[in-house]
Amino acid sequence: MENMDPPPTRPVLLAVLRARFNQELQELHKISAFVDSRLENIERFLNRFTDQPNETSINDPGSDDGSVDTPLISPFPHSDNDSEDKEVLNELSEY
Repeated sequence: MENMDPPPTRPVLLAVLRARFNQELQELHKISAFVDSRLENIERFLNRFTDQPNETSINDPGSDDGSVDTPLISPFPHSDNDSEDKEVLNELSEY
């Protein structure tokens, strides 16, 4: 026990702790910068899916997508559009 170093003095201990704290803080800054860059990459990736300029909503009647309304064409050319439902069903049963 004669060869033991004396305990460090208070100023030396504080300097060692301060250096260790600063080193840990620098590591945290590096990790934070890395995480921030990854989050930015993820955000840019996801924005590619949400910022589609040619996308129109089906439920938006005011959207101007350049489409033209086409008339409805009956698959049954001989049916009378002005007839009652019973008559249309009778004509369908003939086919």
